Amino acid sequence: MAYHDAVRYIEDMKPAYVNAVGEECLRTKGIIRSALPTLSGLPGTVTWQSDAADRYEQRLKETIDLVEGLHDGFDKAGQAVCDYARAQGQAQALVATGAAAEGQLHALIAPIVATQSFQVRFSDALRQWNDLRSVTGVTDWIAEYAEQDEINKVRAEAERLWHSATGAYDDAIRIESTARGDAVARLTAAYRLLPDFLAPHLAFDDDFPYDPDASPTMGDYASWEKWNAKLHGAQVVRPDLDDATATYAHYLDATGTDMRIDYDEAYKEDTNIRRAVDNEILTARQEAERIFRETGQTGFEMTGDPALETELAGGYPSTENWQKTLGDHTIYGTAQVVVTGNQVTMKIKVHAEDMYNFNLDAQDVATGASDNENGRFSTLGWAKGFRTHGELERTVTWTVGDTPAVSSGTGPERHAPGEDRADGRGSG
Repeated sequence: MAYHDAVRYIEDMKPAYVNAVGEECLRTKGIIRSALPTLSGLPGTVTWQSDAADRYEQRLKETIDLVEGLHDGFDKAGQAVCDYARAQGQAQALVATGAAAEGQLHALIAPIVATQSFQVRFSDALRQWNDLRSVTGVTDWIAEYAEQDEINKVRAEAERLWHSATGAYDDAIRIESTARGDAVARLTAAYRLLPDFLAPHLAFDDDFPYDPDASPTMGDYASWEKWNAKLHGAQVVRPDLDDATATYAHYLDATGTDMRIDYDEAYKEDTNIRRAVDNEILTARQEAERIFRETGQTGFEMTGDPALETELAGGYPSTENWQKTLGDHTIYGTAQVVVTGNQVTMKIKVHAEDMYNFNLDAQDVATGASDNENGRFSTLGWAKGFRTHGELERTVTWTVGDTPAVSSGTGPERHAPGEDRADGRGSG
């Protein structure tokens, strides 16, 4: 039940301006489309002997990939924004309908409202009728007693107008908020169409691929019930495993969609993950100084080599929650560096990547449970592995030459559910 003040933000919207942005995206898509045939015809047309020839072809391919990504991205973004603009217009029309009904209600009950308290008289029409339509206390009964006949005379029409107005406002909010959420999701998808040339290529193995010919046994059904019961139990009695149960539940839902991990939370809660991230940042600082000293560049971007958490921290994640959620995941950094005088400022994003699945003959660190039972669910198609990813950002400023050494940690390398090495070593 919404009142007028809840939809004023919709009245203030400018659908025409939003639509203009969408149309500009679609116009840009058209310009890119006109250039694509020429650009796509360039590879292989230049014949020359040079150490840079292969790099030229690679950069040309990357350019084509980028332009194609921009074309598709602007297309999807333009459609999303235009659809949202139309939804804004629909929502504003509903608000106008609601406001008209509210205005009629105001005129209908004005003579009655004039006899009521100061608080009622200075409320909006919807709240006024909501007060008049029912008695909520002795004071209310005394104030409205003399007007009961007049209230009853207008009750049917007032109720119709009140429901018409509040219903229109409710529908306006629903349409706008749903369309906004859809637009944000589509814009995010459009952005992801752009190729990420900074991200390294990571490959993960799968010890339990789906087998359409596999038939479940009675033991499989019993195992499925057992592990679902364990999940539901852990969700209730182990709040410290909130991330682990969320990822395991996603594995069992068999959708296989990517899952974003709160890596800032992992950094705060797990000492070994924190050590790994800190060492990745320190390594990036050392590399930034090296590039500055050797090239003299005062502004550049860097991408670090992927490394396993155990290699950076010297040990497996220290908490059961993050052992189960990420395990020995891959870490790398992407950074922007600016040198001003003898001051270096580095904005770095530390990325975490992993494939959540189960490894043949591996065991859970905390419980010793075999991975094979849960891996079997993937073979049967009851569950599905998925990519987990997260990142955190830090900005670091230091004086040239003041780069500390990378710290080291201790601890055995272990194997837990969800662990998977990018290079395939130690994964089963």
